[in-house]
Amino acid sequence: MYIFEKALEYIFLPCCGVCSKLGEGYLCKKCEKELEKYVINKRYIGNNLKRLDNININENIEMMHILKYEGIIRKLILDYKFNDKSYLYKTFCEFIIKGKKSFDFIKSYDIIIPVPIHKKRLGKRGYNQSELISKELAKSLKIKCYTDVLVKIKNNNMQSTLNKKEREENTKNAYKLKNKEKIYNKKVLIFDDIYTTGATITSCIKELDKAKLNKIGVLTLAKD
Repeated sequence: MYIFEKALEYIFLPCCGVCSKLGEGYLCKKCEKELEKYVINKRYIGNNLKRLDNININENIEMMHILKYEGIIRKLILDYKFNDKSYLYKTFCEFIIKGKKSFDFIKSYDIIIPVPIHKKRLGKRGYNQSELISKELAKSLKIKCYTDVLVKIKNNNMQSTLNKKEREENTKNAYKLKNKEKIYNKKVLIFDDIYTTGATITSCIKELDKAKLNKIGVLTLAKD
């Protein structure tokens, strides 16, 4: 599959997902500089993270937000999720991997797990935006990506339509841990596209923590 993908890239030159320029990969240098204006690379560890998200599990939790969810970043993510521009995962991954802080952060984990979406929403959208990015990051950085460990069992309302209190209620019992032996005593990184109130991430962490992890982290593409 990898050789086939490389052959396709040779025949059909990859273009920048932002401006469609050919010949500079999935993110041209000009657009890369534009995206860099939104970089925050905020990182929270242990007690600071607990105060931020009301997570009360253990000290081995850390989180990193890469970009601010505004301007061109907001437009790109909305296009990626809702306007059938799934190809943008390549652009986002190229940007994430080029960043030393985000690269080192991901490489400190054994496994990456994307926040899942319900099968009904998956059928309607055609792809899980967090899964596409997670798989590409795992392939590029040579770590494992599991999509059968954390599953969405509740087809709840979209978080973007709710306030903070409603989001917390909306994500209760929405996720289920499966095949926990795959992640037992491992360093696991959860990936999601947007962080707003932390309700989704908190729900995922609480479920994954049942597997007795060595360490758990969260990486989000953008912070609202």
